[in-house]
Amino acid sequence: MLKKQNGMTLVEVLAVLVLTSLVILLIWTTVMTAIKYNVTETKKLRLQEEANYIITEVQRIHRQCNQYELNVSEGEITLVNCDGPISDRAISRGYNFNGTTYIKDKIDAKKKDASIPFTLVITDLENDRLKVEITTIISRYKLH
Repeated sequence: MLKKQNGMTLVEVLAVLVLTSLVILLIWTTVMTAIKYNVTETKKLRLQEEANYIITEVQRIHRQCNQYELNVSEGEITLVNCDGPISDRAISRGYNFNGTTYIKDKIDAKKKDASIPFTLVITDLENDRLKVEITTIISRYKLH
């Protein structure tokens, strides 16, 4: 007479292992995709924040300095020769600013129409496909 045996066969154990491995692989792939997406979005957000900071700072400089110069190199934006209360300094560094267009001569912010076109292009140093471009007009309050 055959006895009833308790337990699982080798085939059942292998089937459970294969199914568990597939579920773990699916979860792992989803988590890794989410992490990669999150890192990319965080870098984009940092670029946008830096662009907003630079535009705000250039606007402040334009309103407080009578004359000044902006120097934009590949990795730095600097203020020099400010005729006003702001000292020469770096506005931003650590990003690629290639493609930024601005007035390269001394800017006279006190003239009647002191509005200047400014296109800021910031590119991530690690991934040149991550880029923020802002085109704006830097202006000064006019007193009549």
